[in-house]
Amino acid sequence: MSASAARPAGAALPLDTTAGHLLRRAQQVHTALWSAEFGGDLTGPQYALLSALTQGSVVDQGTAGRLASLDKSTAADVIARLERNDWLHRQRDTSDGRRYLLSLTAPARAALEYITPKVAAVQVRLLEPLAARDRDWFTAALARVAYAGEPPPVSTEPGRPRALQMPVTPGHLLRRSEQLHGVAWARRVGTALTPSQYGLLSGLAWNAPVDQGTAGDLASLDKSSTADIIARLLRRGLVARIPDDRDRRRKLVVLTDRARSVLEEITPAVELVQRDLVAPLPEADATRLVDLLRIVAYRGRPDRGSA
Repeated sequence: MSASAARPAGAALPLDTTAGHLLRRAQQVHTALWSAEFGGDLTGPQYALLSALTQGSVVDQGTAGRLASLDKSTAADVIARLERNDWLHRQRDTSDGRRYLLSLTAPARAALEYITPKVAAVQVRLLEPLAARDRDWFTAALARVAYAGEPPPVSTEPGRPRALQMPVTPGHLLRRSEQLHGVAWARRVGTALTPSQYGLLSGLAWNAPVDQGTAGDLASLDKSSTADIIARLLRRGLVARIPDDRDRRRKLVVLTDRARSVLEEITPAVELVQRDLVAPLPEADATRLVDLLRIVAYRGRPDRGSA
């Protein structure tokens, strides 16, 4: 049964059927696994930039940023940090003074030999909840979503420094797919609600009144983000706080009638965002990918945030 068929009139999409939410939650899982492995010593975007620089002896800054799926501002910050750590060398292009060329330093090349197996181990742990037969399929399907079609070829050039290549690295593909979700959301939904605001309202729509912490958990939000979002939704009259009948000192969060009207109005656009996201895949493959994403995102535990 499709999410739209199962959804009561005016209700939000259940989060455990929503590709955008599952991507964000799976990316949170990847971030947690990465942090457990590396602490604050190396970030995923930094590794992606280093991987991009293995594509040639020198790579211009714009190309490196695109290969690492970083916007200009983020790429500039990542490059500056790596340069300070003596992991890359940056110089002006003698043929075009407006362009910078980047190359790996000797310490970076040596570090990649040590770091890359650890990055690979994070990817293995990320996909552990999937059956072995599904892991390669999942990565290939996710790559088509992440690149909105055929992903770039993986280089087989001999003598390259050792690094995972991003088109076949699940954590990177999750981050890139989540970026595309943001683009599609801005185009289809605009500023009516952010994805996180919609997620919190969806969690409330599909569950009995809950406390603020549970509302955030349903939407996969940390405590700080939950508090900020609920404060904004309270000001807009989209949620209200009511006393808990079992403990009058405790407040529960509920949807208002205005929120239900807003959800009824924008949920068709949100549904289009999800279709846009998986459009590079045949329908059966898109359904299978969402099912596997749910397993990765919820680590095989019962689904949260739906009826």
